[in-house]
Amino acid sequence: MATNRLLPHAIVFGTPKSGTTTLCGALMRHPDIYMYPKKETHFFNDLFTKRDMSWYKGLFTDAPDGALLMEGTPDYSMSHCVDRTLERIATHIPDVKLILMVRNPVDRIESHYIQMLSNTRTEISIDQALEKWPEIVETSDYGAIVETLRQYFSEDQLLVLFLEDYKSDKSTVHAQALEFLEVDASRIPLETVNTQKALHKREDQGVDCALLARLRRWKHYDRINMLMPSWIIALGKRTLRSPLKVPTKLPPATRARLEAEFNPKWAQFQEEFR
Repeated sequence: MATNRLLPHAIVFGTPKSGTTTLCGALMRHPDIYMYPKKETHFFNDLFTKRDMSWYKGLFTDAPDGALLMEGTPDYSMSHCVDRTLERIATHIPDVKLILMVRNPVDRIESHYIQMLSNTRTEISIDQALEKWPEIVETSDYGAIVETLRQYFSEDQLLVLFLEDYKSDKSTVHAQALEFLEVDASRIPLETVNTQKALHKREDQGVDCALLARLRRWKHYDRINMLMPSWIIALGKRTLRSPLKVPTKLPPATRARLEAEFNPKWAQFQEEFR
């Protein structure tokens, strides 16, 4: 059983669009785990210079005594910030365990493009986006992420999970995660994990209007959002977001180029970790 404290014992730290939301939702159901309910605190990447450790610790004050504390922010692994983010985490939580969730790197790039449009309220072509945001591509270099992680943490602090395995057998992968976290796997109703629906589906992505984008920057937004009933959140998204109007598939030539770059790295990474 975890000792009492106000810093996470474990973090789902990457990668974007690899099933981390569904994984966090499943782990949240375990009675021995307190997963911060609003996924993606963004503390160690975006908010570290704007808010302090007291604010971060305050996110976990509702945790029951003895719970294993967790949060999930897959953007921690993005290539443009992963080094400084991991250095910050290592400085403040050196004993933390980290879960890296990955998927086919080219498929991840395609999905990440859609999320970036949704997050930035910008609609540009895939090729333009990959030039504007090189981190979309670079974050699929999982070997480079692991090498950065090894500069700050030991091997036994890392668990690599694959979305493809999670889709085919959630129970087994979830049991892997619980073993890594050293919590009792018999205390989770696995049937609820197997029926957990995928979240953040591509067809649900849209572009925020100016009002919603401004609200998201409000410091109390996450707390208020957590208290809102799901039907109000759904209504708000339908009202304050507009559907994307750009193609959401990689052009064949772009896909072929990316596959030529990433397929050898992907094969090597799977050989080591899968």
